[in-house]
Amino acid sequence: MNLKEHLESAEKKARLRDSKSVVDLLSVANEERKANEQGYGLYKLEQKNKATFVQGIKDNLDVLVRNEYLTNAELGFLFSLSPLVEFHSNAVTDQETGQFMTVSDLAIYLNRSRESCSRVLSKLIEKGVVYEFVDAQEIKEFNRNVSRRPLFMNPEIIYAGDRNKVDATLSKLITTFDRLERKKVLLPWKLWINQNEEHGKLYKRKTFLEFKKKQKTGK
Repeated sequence: MNLKEHLESAEKKARLRDSKSVVDLLSVANEERKANEQGYGLYKLEQKNKATFVQGIKDNLDVLVRNEYLTNAELGFLFSLSPLVEFHSNAVTDQETGQFMTVSDLAIYLNRSRESCSRVLSKLIEKGVVYEFVDAQEIKEFNRNVSRRPLFMNPEIIYAGDRNKVDATLSKLITTFDRLERKKVLLPWKLWINQNEEHGKLYKRKTFLEFKKKQKTGK
């Protein structure tokens, strides 16, 4: 086979590949009509942007700033933790290993002393902006924590994920130990999870208060 024949053969193969990859829109339209008649629909898939993100809950952050609830140092520290917030769980983790980060890990990551990190982090925990899970059984057995204490960002402030599908365990933790509410920091958007629901959700404050009232009265 000479060069010309090689080129013609390659061109035919390319046209064949193209014909297989092109969608027959007329056939799709016909199938869509049939699907619609049966109560179904067809739609074009959109290319999803794979860039990871962490979102600040704007209205709630505005309340914290206006009321000077957080110091500049605490706000800066909070922002520095944002790249470490794991999608959906909102846990503060090492992005490469997926492990929960300790205070020492954070100090190395932020290039700060462990003492300064511990001091600011303790304040954020005290103020209900960051939460930690403590194993009560470990404390009972060893009088201290032995394993890593998972740190979680309060999803009412910063959240990585769908605000309508907040992890159930995290939702129950925040709503049970709502330090912001107890300190009279009244946020416009509040997290709530109704009984038997798989996920929590951020609701307007009015709706949140209605849920709380129903829970208290049992009506």
